[in-house]
Amino acid sequence: MGPKRKRGLAIAGGVVALVIIAGCVAALLFNINAYKSRIETAVSEATGLDVRIDGRMGLSFFPLGVSARNIHVAGEGGAVLSLERLKIKVGLMPLLKRRLEVAGCELIKPFFTIVEDAKGKYNFESNKKKPAEGPGAAFSLTDLTLSDGALSYVDEKTGEKIELRGINLAAKNLLIADTSGEILKNVSFTGSVTCKEVLRKDLRIENVKSPVKVDKGIYSLKPLAMDILGGKGEGDLTADESEANAVYEVNVKVSKLDFEKLETFFGAKKVIGGKGDFSASLTVKEQGRSILMRNLDGAFALRGDNLVTYTMDLDKVLSTYEASQKFHLADLAAFFFVGPLGTVALKAYRYGDVYYQTQGGQGAITRFVSHWTIKNGVADATDCALATRHNRVALKGKLNLVSGRFDNVTVALLDDKGCPILKQTISGSFGNPRPGAMNAAESLAGPFLGLYRKAKRFVQGGKCEVFYSGAVQQPR
Repeated sequence: MGPKRKRGLAIAGGVVALVIIAGCVAALLFNINAYKSRIETAVSEATGLDVRIDGRMGLSFFPLGVSARNIHVAGEGGAVLSLERLKIKVGLMPLLKRRLEVAGCELIKPFFTIVEDAKGKYNFESNKKKPAEGPGAAFSLTDLTLSDGALSYVDEKTGEKIELRGINLAAKNLLIADTSGEILKNVSFTGSVTCKEVLRKDLRIENVKSPVKVDKGIYSLKPLAMDILGGKGEGDLTADESEANAVYEVNVKVSKLDFEKLETFFGAKKVIGGKGDFSASLTVKEQGRSILMRNLDGAFALRGDNLVTYTMDLDKVLSTYEASQKFHLADLAAFFFVGPLGTVALKAYRYGDVYYQTQGGQGAITRFVSHWTIKNGVADATDCALATRHNRVALKGKLNLVSGRFDNVTVALLDDKGCPILKQTISGSFGNPRPGAMNAAESLAGPFLGLYRKAKRFVQGGKCEVFYSGAVQQPR
């Protein structure tokens, strides 16, 4: 390296050092707390929210930035955000000219409170009408980080509450194209997010982790991983908020799901125990800011092997004469309804009856499948069956989730060829299901069930109308 080049580098290094020293001196002389009220007013006017900085503000040198403590943000509907500390990275040269230029931002322990009232209005929305103006100025940020955050969402119309705890977000190249419009439809960034736990009634989702991409109102989490209902979940989630009516798509698979935790989530008593696999691929569209069942499409599947029944021994009630006088095949339908109907259908059936609690203790389900397709809010049973050690039961029909009614639902006890030995229909509403009558000759065949099966096959010449031919095989 020549003397001239060395001299040039030395001069350049000296200039950089002088700039840094000048920046430090300027920072020491610059009392940012004197500008606190002006900052509060400017941010409040820009956001339409009431912004207060109750703690002190300060400057840091490496990296050069501004910090503030104990920040509170409120809207006309109440508190929206409380923030333990805010750190903002700023440019050195603009600061020397007494002007802030934000390059990065860090939110430490923020707590967001989102409340939606009965009319669908959020607590951060203003009643004040803005004058007609052109597009607002764009806002950009190279880095945005959020650490140890929390969020509470309350729907005052339904009473639903969702809580998120331990939120961490790292976002790059944040851009709000139009700050005067709806932020959700104008924001873009890429990054990653983690969440320690999500709570909704009896559902707890833990260790959520995913890359995140946002492009002008289209939010994508892919791939998405989580711990849910005792199992490991993976999938993806997309929310399209770019139009007036949002569209949500979710694809999820959960391995080794705990059936007891699933039942608790849907409001059922302890009925089935064991592990299984769950999958769902659903699309739902909003209409007027409400999610309607008729806009639901997709598929749902739940499978399990070697499960335990706690309320009754199915083999016992399916094979005795005494049981046939009290037992309805329709009662078994609730086993298959957990996903499509949840709490409504499960509470309509007699799991808690004294009769079922005194039928000889636990039983076994060696194979269980509940697979549904959903179109325009109507769920169709594509493969719903279970096998015990000695019997096999299947279900066919549809559930109209829009009107809340059973549509041609039939439950059947099967023989080895998948033909019905006993059949029973279910009609009426989900809240008040009406089991149809079983054929009198078939329902009285309890004590001679094996002989009846052979006799029926002989009378029919070995032929029958196959009711079920899915994945669950007849016990041997």
